[in-house]
Amino acid sequence: MEKKNYCDAIGFIATYKPLDEALLFNEMRAKLNGIELESRGESSAAFYVNDYSTIVEEIHKEGFIFLRHIHPFMNKTDIEGKFSDFEIYLAMLEKLLPMLEATDIIVCQCRIDSSIVMEYSNKELTALLASFLQDRGYTIAPKDAKISVSLTVYGSSAYMGISFLRDNVSDWTGGNLFYSKSNDIICRAEFKIEEACKVFNVQISGGMRALDLGAAPGGWTHYLSQRGVLVDAVDPANLREDILKLKNVKHHKMTAQEFAALMPSSQYDIMVNDMKMDTNQSVDLTCEMSNQLREGGICLMTLKLPKSGIMKRINTARKVLGRNFEQVKIRKLYYNRSEVTVYAIK
Repeated sequence: MEKKNYCDAIGFIATYKPLDEALLFNEMRAKLNGIELESRGESSAAFYVNDYSTIVEEIHKEGFIFLRHIHPFMNKTDIEGKFSDFEIYLAMLEKLLPMLEATDIIVCQCRIDSSIVMEYSNKELTALLASFLQDRGYTIAPKDAKISVSLTVYGSSAYMGISFLRDNVSDWTGGNLFYSKSNDIICRAEFKIEEACKVFNVQISGGMRALDLGAAPGGWTHYLSQRGVLVDAVDPANLREDILKLKNVKHHKMTAQEFAALMPSSQYDIMVNDMKMDTNQSVDLTCEMSNQLREGGICLMTLKLPKSGIMKRINTARKVLGRNFEQVKIRKLYYNRSEVTVYAIK
């Protein structure tokens, strides 16, 4: 235990994509004991818990596939959705001050998850709590913060807690991740690999070698090449012309199997696969191509999920990939749609 224990919570808020609610609830019931559903928002739910440390342990061990964001709450109160609630929120925060230290660097994360229209906004709530803390000498610095003061508001209830930011699954409020789209971004797919690298702590540096399976139109290849990686982009389809002009990108206009036969002894630091392919076929192909990875090499891939039997597909993928990779982690990331992202180490 570190300088203070943020596991002394009476409950937690779990945030997810609405379509994944049943999948996440099943995950939590399978992994956690002593949780009790208290109420739901539009895309999150409040649970009471006997021991919040068990949730933190699970997050740092393997994690939950469909959990986007989580934060504990130490107190709960009723609200009306009017500006008069501000006094209530400050009173809630006042009770939590003994859990903070003068040297803490803090971010305030507030989220209204309700179909009921409130008089105030997330931004106003965040400013309220941040101003209160700054007036008392605390440092509010979202980019450098280690501690999160979190407030989630439903239609008539509010939940507030304090946690280490690293224990919240995502650094972003409610896990709502937004990367600004610059002129350098060629397609939305680049956001997926950028998020995956951050979530799984993939360290990319210039001079690394990467194999991009099913590379067209070139989003993942572009992301890697912009970071100085030498990319072999494999796809029978065409890449964008501006991608083909990059000096550190070579397009192999063929299937992955043809490439493997042509270049059987190539060794890469990272292999990526974002192909629109049946889950089982994509996993089989990735395993087949895994001999192209060096020992300790990293694989990032997306699994396109069917409309039914999702967990069966995911569990099968984990089992099959486990035969070729030492470590396999699977997450439904913010920029995933009907898919999940796999991180594996050779």
